[in-house]
Amino acid sequence: MPCLDLAYCEMELIKNVFDGKIPQIPMVAQLKNGRSIIVNYMTENQISETYCMIQEAAQCGEGYGIDEFESEEEFRMEIKDSDCFAITCKESGLLLAGFIIAVSKFYRGHGAMADPFVIVKRTERKQYLGEFALSTAVKFATCLGYFGMYIDTFSSNKGMLRIIEKIGGSRKSVFYRLAGNYKMDR
Repeated sequence: MPCLDLAYCEMELIKNVFDGKIPQIPMVAQLKNGRSIIVNYMTENQISETYCMIQEAAQCGEGYGIDEFESEEEFRMEIKDSDCFAITCKESGLLLAGFIIAVSKFYRGHGAMADPFVIVKRTERKQYLGEFALSTAVKFATCLGYFGMYIDTFSSNKGMLRIIEKIGGSRKSVFYRLAGNYKMDR
């Protein structure tokens, strides 16, 4: 039975702001494994694909609860007014991963605390895409004027927890029991 703790981490961001603009979009980058990728704003179709990736991850108990977003419409309402970025393969143009920088609903102050959504296509994991997506989300959130970031994941999501620890600059601040629902194996 998977663990149902939800771990929240706060990541302090650099105070340097670049006029509220993300530099160099579309951005070509190379992963640690040598693969060339492109980061760009998500298209409408890529938002739909991202929703499907989140649903697949939820069904497999990989970082999202099965009750996270019951419909694509609900997902789109949740990310409305957020900055949505797609990571695609430079050669094929296929969506590999995505990250969304939303205003945190967990922070009780003004709207300058980010809440990132990070998802990597199941077939593309273990290629440094999650690490790249989260570290790029932190950099972009800084450019957009956020002063901090809450990163939440199920404590059983060992991959994301390793990425958070590897990137550094974060600290565990709160644990919530039974904060979401997983598909249970019987």
